[in-house]
Amino acid sequence: MPLKGVIFDFDGTIVSQEIDFKKIFLEIRSLLLSYRLKEPKKILPILEYLQKVKKINGKKAEQFLKQAYTLLFLREEEASKNTRPIPGVKEFLTQLKKAGFFIGIVTRNSRIIVERTLKKLNIPYDLLLAREDVLRVKPHPSHIGLILKKLKLKKSEVIVAGDHPLDVICAKKLGILSCGVLSGGRKGEEFLKAGADFIYNDITHLAYFLGLKKLPDGKLEHQLLKYLLNKYCKNDTSIITRPGIGVDASLVRAQEKILALKSDPITLVSKDIGTYAVTINANDIVCSGAKPRWLIATAIFPSGTIFPSIEEIFKNISQACQKQNVILAGGHTEISSCVSKTLLCCSMIGEKLKKTRQVKKVSPGDALILVKQVAIEGASILARENKKLAKKFPDIVKKALDATKKPGISIVREALLAWKTVPVIKMHDPTEGGIAAAIAEIAESAGCGFIIDEKKVSFYGPAKVFSRFLKINPYGLISSGCLLVLVPKKYAAKLINAFRKNKIPASVIGHAIKEKNILLKKGREIVDFKFSASDELLKSR
Repeated sequence: MPLKGVIFDFDGTIVSQEIDFKKIFLEIRSLLLSYRLKEPKKILPILEYLQKVKKINGKKAEQFLKQAYTLLFLREEEASKNTRPIPGVKEFLTQLKKAGFFIGIVTRNSRIIVERTLKKLNIPYDLLLAREDVLRVKPHPSHIGLILKKLKLKKSEVIVAGDHPLDVICAKKLGILSCGVLSGGRKGEEFLKAGADFIYNDITHLAYFLGLKKLPDGKLEHQLLKYLLNKYCKNDTSIITRPGIGVDASLVRAQEKILALKSDPITLVSKDIGTYAVTINANDIVCSGAKPRWLIATAIFPSGTIFPSIEEIFKNISQACQKQNVILAGGHTEISSCVSKTLLCCSMIGEKLKKTRQVKKVSPGDALILVKQVAIEGASILARENKKLAKKFPDIVKKALDATKKPGISIVREALLAWKTVPVIKMHDPTEGGIAAAIAEIAESAGCGFIIDEKKVSFYGPAKVFSRFLKINPYGLISSGCLLVLVPKKYAAKLINAFRKNKIPASVIGHAIKEKNILLKKGREIVDFKFSASDELLKSR
């Protein structure tokens, strides 16, 4: 059911204002002690503290409570004088209204002050519920429940957005989608623990999810993909490995055999498209601990395509299948005005390898190994598609044109060697978004973070040259041809030695950390390791 409304928290989500609740609490507590009333044994937020005082003191607390609420009101009023809308939020809410969405606002603050602030800042909304409107405030979900009732919306028709984990907890209690925003100063890990469906720097990023902004070309942003997989990929006893971020292929049980399933389209290249399709799908299959066996290919050609062009692609697919010992088992071929260039989408099935050892739990210090060089595929595509490079670097382009064969974009041999040599925690084949996105994906899949040593990351030579000239980030350049293997730290040296004996370049580029963030060591400096699901190739066009 499509979404019809968004329920927002106020302070820290829509507006920025400095209310020192700790200072206010100390003032209220001092006032309580002057009245010689009983004090709650637990440290509570202000509103819950006042409710507890009323409960344990009864009528004796009436005068204190009246004075305390007045004090709280005055401090909120003082803070409201410097209130400012978070950048871009007013425009976002206006866009929501124009698109027909209902806007609800729930807050623990005073109704009078919040209403006055919303009017002063000209912020659009449909319904506001403050602390005076319910018997129990957040994290109790009564605020949200009452908004649904008044706006006549179903739970499946709204999403709750707030800057505090309490907002997420409220939504979870009612089974409603939630978005944690970092504009109020809270950390992403706090929202992860609370079970947020989305976490963004501010609420304007919800525009993509709500369909108010067009998605950029490239991979679907991780959180959006995760939402789709969780919602539409149902559990089944035949599914051993569910689809997920950083999961290259699904494992299914077919009678006594376990099969690996994978599907991937090729959209960024035109020449040798069959080689790319077969190799990339085979890479993903072997990363799941299976051997590639069968391929089903769907090829859609643009109007005006001639038959020899179609035959050339079939030949390309057949040769790639023979090289990987894969059987082309069927598919679909069509000419359509719906595409402007050939679209090839392949589904590959593999058989689970026997006697592989996989470790389910990652521990701090476990080794992340990079096999072969980064951005081989990206360099090859740039050499084929970017005419500026051919003029500027003719010799380097000539080398890169052959990169799909030498050093090659297949990692099947390397992955099979890893599976046979040591227990593996996770294995991943970097594609769109490059090594940066791949590290983020393997971190998401393993439930950990990483600290990466920049000096240990080896890039394919032409990729470095092209990236500098085109002013793009090589970390985000499509990178089939290299492999990431996460292994327990005690097995790292053994696997590196095995690769070296087989003349395969490999090195430990980082280690797992408990915190769920990714850091990059640049000399003596440690910085956040940023990534994007959108590939750097798209910036070079």
